[in-house]
Amino acid sequence: MNFLNKTRQLVNTPISGEQVYLFAFSYYFILSFLQTTTYIAYISENAIQKLSMFAIALVVAKIFVYDAKNVKVFFIYLIASFFLVVVWRTTHDVKFFSLSIFVLGAKNVNFRKVIYLYFLIGLTFLIFVIGSSLLGIIKNLVYFRGTTNITRQSLGIIYPTDFAAHVLFLVLAYLYLRFEKLNFWDYLLVLISAIVLIAVSDARLSAYALILAIPIFYFGNRANHGNFVSTIIASFYWTVPIIAAYTMAFLTIFYNSSNSIMLKVNHLLSDRLKFGSKAYDRYGVSIFGQHVQEHGWGGLNGQTLADKSLVDKYFFIDSSFMRLLIIYGLLMTLIVVLVMTIISWRSIQTSSYALASVLVLVTLSAVVEQHLLELSYNPFLIALLANTTLPLVKAERRQNLEKLHG
Repeated sequence: MNFLNKTRQLVNTPISGEQVYLFAFSYYFILSFLQTTTYIAYISENAIQKLSMFAIALVVAKIFVYDAKNVKVFFIYLIASFFLVVVWRTTHDVKFFSLSIFVLGAKNVNFRKVIYLYFLIGLTFLIFVIGSSLLGIIKNLVYFRGTTNITRQSLGIIYPTDFAAHVLFLVLAYLYLRFEKLNFWDYLLVLISAIVLIAVSDARLSAYALILAIPIFYFGNRANHGNFVSTIIASFYWTVPIIAAYTMAFLTIFYNSSNSIMLKVNHLLSDRLKFGSKAYDRYGVSIFGQHVQEHGWGGLNGQTLADKSLVDKYFFIDSSFMRLLIIYGLLMTLIVVLVMTIISWRSIQTSSYALASVLVLVTLSAVVEQHLLELSYNPFLIALLANTTLPLVKAERRQNLEKLHG
């Protein structure tokens, strides 16, 4: 009887909007993560995308059943959804549509729970994929940098830099969850992660981003605890998305290989300016976006395409900011940069600095990598409408903050 009563109680327990969202997020994240691995040899990308639509449908249901409390809000969500469908059909890219639905559906969802699930699932699956590649169950794609003998292992992910991006964003999730208690050992873990990326994948840009995470989170954490100097420094974190997006667009659009300074910057960014400028000259910038045909080196056939005889066929826009501008259009570029700025600004205004610190690193990654709009890597834009309130500060710390802000 006791078992029957517990069963009835479980069945009669109402399902909350947050529970629907967290289940949909977990389901979608698992599928999208697998899509970045060489397990796509067994499960086609097309099949994964179709299965992912169930998660999108759940979030849409959550939006209109739990969140749209009145007619006005209902129509706002309806118009936003229609606009996202238009962008999806125009660009032929479903990833931005999916991410945007999860951003819209995050209302009244505890953001910390989202990041906890992201970290737990992501770390588990990354270890699983690495193990699968080392055991020979799936391919471990290995590349060589230029004419050198430097090997770049992907360890079951579709490309070395994509493997590095998974590590980078998982570390950011870890630092966000640990933000209140960050110490020397956490920063040492970050440094070790950077060294491993260099040794295994020669993913220098992601490794440098991890190294930069140490001072950025150090100042953010000290500002969180009321340190005056650190608060001054961290208070400018919100400007980073705006400055970085504008600078990358400017350098790319006006890139000139005959300019020695630009040539050096392009070399430091591993030809990001060169290919971004090529994309801009070929496609230009539209208001609502356009379809762009790319030929990258990631995926199961990446090693073949990376052969020297096929190097001229390579064409890929690595920078997320340039992808936004050329593929998704000027309007969506402004909206995404505004979203990043709002999340960072709000974090600073509440004197937590956790998300502001995260967004600095997300921005630096977006300058050189294409993962800003991919939920399989970056879950932090969900913070726009989610509940990001952290535990209240201690009384003495609150007094320090009040004195600082007058």
